[in-house]
Amino acid sequence: DTAGLDMDQSPADVGYFIIPFRCQIVLAGAVVTETCAGGSTTPVVKFDKRPTAGSDTDRGNGDIANLVLATTAAGKVMYDLDAVGDVLEPGEEVVVELATQATGTGAAGHIRPFLLVEYLPETLANLSDMTETA
Repeated sequence: DTAGLDMDQSPADVGYFIIPFRCQIVLAGAVVTETCAGGSTTPVVKFDKRPTAGSDTDRGNGDIANLVLATTAAGKVMYDLDAVGDVLEPGEEVVVELATQATGTGAAGHIRPFLLVEYLPETLANLSDMTETA
């Protein structure tokens, strides 16, 4: 969707951030591109850490971010500082999950999620999930 992720769709995994290098989380959040509304349910978006990309084994539950969007106006930046400073390793993944959809009369809302990280220099051979191909 050109407006971003739809907040009144059925709950599901709606985005992914691959982790290609060792990094530290600076900020996790979303820019609201359409005002979030819903008569009976507030949309909630979680950023879950997957220790192994593509696998739900030991997957977190909002451990990177938990965004409660309520009636949030377009243009607002919603963020969560809980995981600031946490280190992510190559081969991990952060999943954007619409955990609770907006429901009720006038249910609406769109967001564009972001994950800001700082590169942590490391010799590639020291990273267990980095393998050079021939």
